[in-house]
Amino acid sequence: MLYAGLAVAVSNAAYAESFTAKDFLKLNEAHQKFWIEGAIDMTGLVISTGGNKQKGRCVFEWYYGDKHAERNSLILASMKKYPDVPPNAIMVALIERGCGSLKAKG
Repeated sequence: MLYAGLAVAVSNAAYAESFTAKDFLKLNEAHQKFWIEGAIDMTGLVISTGGNKQKGRCVFEWYYGDKHAERNSLILASMKKYPDVPPNAIMVALIERGCGSLKAKG
């Protein structure tokens, strides 16, 4: 899990402005799944270890819960709808819609 999250973090840093949802959709299905799960895992982990365990749990439950297939479809549909937006921005927007703001308090 941590390796996947680190890989996503590194890939996001390297492609922050040039890697778009259109590029994401060109990845094969296995790579898309790896990227999405890494983004979810890292987001939930960072929020939980940052002191908000309840919100971190929400991130995991939002994606891995009983609506897992629905969440995957939503993510992919959003990538198609906003092809010029970085995938990490799309992920944050979707997670915030499900769990509330991810901004740190303070």
